[in-house]
Amino acid sequence: MRTRSITLVALAAPLALTLAACGSSGGSTASSSAASSSSASASSSASASTSGTPTGDPIKIGFPADLSSTYAYYDVPMKEGAQMAVDELNEAGGILGRPLALNVVDQRNDPAESSKVTQQLIDDGSVYLIGTTGDTVPAQGQLACAANIPISTGDGTSPVLVNDMGTCAYQLLMNDTVQGATIAGYALKQGYKTALTLGSPEYPYTANLPKYFKEIFTAGGGQVVADESFQIGSGDFSAVVTKIANVKPAPDMIFTPMFPPDTQVFMKQLRDAGVTIPVLSTDGNLDPSLADAGAKAINGMVYSASVCTAEADPKIAEFYANYKKRFGKDPSSVVAALGYDEIMILAGIIKTANSAEPSAILDGLKGVNHDGVTGKVVMDPETRRAKKAVSLIKMDQTTFTCLEQPEFPAKLPNP
Repeated sequence: MRTRSITLVALAAPLALTLAACGSSGGSTASSSAASSSSASASSSASASTSGTPTGDPIKIGFPADLSSTYAYYDVPMKEGAQMAVDELNEAGGILGRPLALNVVDQRNDPAESSKVTQQLIDDGSVYLIGTTGDTVPAQGQLACAANIPISTGDGTSPVLVNDMGTCAYQLLMNDTVQGATIAGYALKQGYKTALTLGSPEYPYTANLPKYFKEIFTAGGGQVVADESFQIGSGDFSAVVTKIANVKPAPDMIFTPMFPPDTQVFMKQLRDAGVTIPVLSTDGNLDPSLADAGAKAINGMVYSASVCTAEADPKIAEFYANYKKRFGKDPSSVVAALGYDEIMILAGIIKTANSAEPSAILDGLKGVNHDGVTGKVVMDPETRRAKKAVSLIKMDQTTFTCLEQPEFPAKLPNP
């Protein structure tokens, strides 16, 4: 989200200074009218209003997260990065002299529990909610909007989320139309003429991304020769692998928005079946567990992401170093930087508005213009989706390599 690489071995120490966000630069503003606010570097405390111990009632931020089910891959690091930002801001005096309080509750991606937890966080006085990456987020948004509490899509990238959740919902990272267009543009640039798409109708993410890719790929002269589907969490993709192997002539590439732990199983079975067709995918794969598939399975795989891996990005090196100094370990994944940026965006909004009221935060979200750890975030107030570029990552054996951060696509597919 420039060629940079790391060797990923579980969550060991070498990860700390090498997972990174591409395209970062200094300084941040939380609204279009704000001349300055929080610096995006991990060591900055510029967005705090004063130094010293903050006083007064805490500014409560709620996060009804999935910490123990499928989407823990994403919500756990979001929590980690958000907590780091909260700690830094509080140590620098808080916002408007008040401390921030991050309240995270595990709703286990269970619909009933998610609604219960979300309502509890609202009733407890949260002025802002971070949405789960899981499929319970539309209901979370509807509860938040009924109470006029702003909520983000968290690490959720489906462009339809903001509409499904309600008018109080905002998306602070790149969305799937940008991913689909960027990956399609990359495929065309590589000279790929034909493609097979592999999606799942179960979630908007896996159902719509193949459509977004197809719209831009075919508009650029490519042809989708087959559309296949998979079942999320099935644990066995041999049937679809057989179908792919029998497509004649073989497509130049496969596009799939599959994500861990399914990706590892699928890629192993695909390569074990002798299918060597290049695979392009999306941001769900930016997780250390992808390396568990082994070099044979994932070597050469390319996917889009909100953030990228980097050795040479001093801002991210500082973010990881400071995280480890504070917590004694690395964050679960580079997604933590997204959680960090989200809190810094919120802090800038509150400071600029001189208010932590939910209505003031909602107004401020319309004008977000934040240059943070993970790159530039500019809000489109009409769509409530950020204009944020996508990074491309390529697996070199089990090494995560940042290829580039292409320009924001000139044409996006319809959501």
